[in-house]
Amino acid sequence: MSQNLPRILVTMGEASGIGPELLVKIAQQDFNAEIVVLANQSLLNRVADNLSLPLQLLPIDWSKQPEQHRKGCLRFENIQLPADVIAGQLQPENASAILKMLSRAGELALNKSVDAIVTAPVHKAVLNQVNSDFLGHTEFFAEQAKVAKVVMMLATNQLRMALATTHIPLSQVSDTITQELLEQIVEIIHQSFVQFDLPQPKIAVCGLNPHAGEDGLLGLEDCEVIAPAITKLQHSGIAVEGPFPSDSLFTLNKREMFDVFLAMYHDQGLPVVKAMGFGQCANITLGLPYIRTSVDHGTALDIAAERIASPSSLNYAINYAIQLAKGKLPQ
Repeated sequence: MSQNLPRILVTMGEASGIGPELLVKIAQQDFNAEIVVLANQSLLNRVADNLSLPLQLLPIDWSKQPEQHRKGCLRFENIQLPADVIAGQLQPENASAILKMLSRAGELALNKSVDAIVTAPVHKAVLNQVNSDFLGHTEFFAEQAKVAKVVMMLATNQLRMALATTHIPLSQVSDTITQELLEQIVEIIHQSFVQFDLPQPKIAVCGLNPHAGEDGLLGLEDCEVIAPAITKLQHSGIAVEGPFPSDSLFTLNKREMFDVFLAMYHDQGLPVVKAMGFGQCANITLGLPYIRTSVDHGTALDIAAERIASPSSLNYAINYAIQLAKGKLPQ
């Protein structure tokens, strides 16, 4: 692919959610890339008519070089849906088609037909009814690419937050976090940032317990698991520090000191990121053999029929992917 003009693939997400609406709205934006969508053609046209927005859908020719995105136009590959779509109402009959769409996206990324994947939100529960192993995009793409471990990171202009554990119950977090797991995750973060022109990223690691365990008074995981992992990583030349009490770690001073923070569990880190930059936040999967970003929100079935969804997060995720495709980590 041309690094001067990246080809960015955007998936529609859940057909009954706000994904189709977001695609029509991002078509109206400027992007320094070619934007290709995997989506249902008739659905996008119907949504565009409903929004009174111009939309020209052009079939993609994968053999041709990328072409500059033009406002009101989208390159597309059609995704057939067996059931009619009603905005805001899940049609489980379409779940298999959505899974095939994700599989096709991963296939195109793996064979280098596209420079990055950007995903609109899917409804995990309805897809899990078809594929009982489905937990989310991150896990799906990792399994398809035969990657043993990937890392979820959310990023705004102010803060990058990676996660040691993602979609598991809080009761399982402590047993899941091991020294080996933390070493693997930090190494993935380090290697990913090096690829994006940041040769020595500074990584701050959150403690698991309040006050990072208070020297064992509030839990032993920080001193017996997390700290030894950090020491070993430091000896290997990685610029990582911690464990730090998370309640005071995300101040402006600390954000200026570190390039990325590693939270131990989903709701330790993500509320901070989303409070700072909801709508201007991208979800990035580190460790895949290709670039993948996503939005910071869900399918929003409750407002899908109203056509009032903001495309800001998808717009941000696309522009983040474009910068990564050019080998640069957005600052």
